[in-house]
Amino acid sequence: MSETIFRPHEAVLKQSRAICGIVELTQEAEMRRLVFAVALLVVASAGISASFAAVHHAKTLTFSERFAPALELMAKR
Repeated sequence: MSETIFRPHEAVLKQSRAICGIVELTQEAEMRRLVFAVALLVVASAGISASFAAVHHAKTLTFSERFAPALELMAKR
């Protein structure tokens, strides 16, 4: 008789353990997603700031400075 009384409790314990496992897996998945999103933002912001730095330090060239080598090659042909 004691086995029949305790078996439903065991089933409830097994179900609660399974639910806890699912909750833990869901939390792990959310944490992975969060870490991935943060890493993606870090990489994107580093790329954007590097682009702005390159534009800021870029030297503007005149037409002759930019195309003079090509014009000289065309003139030699």
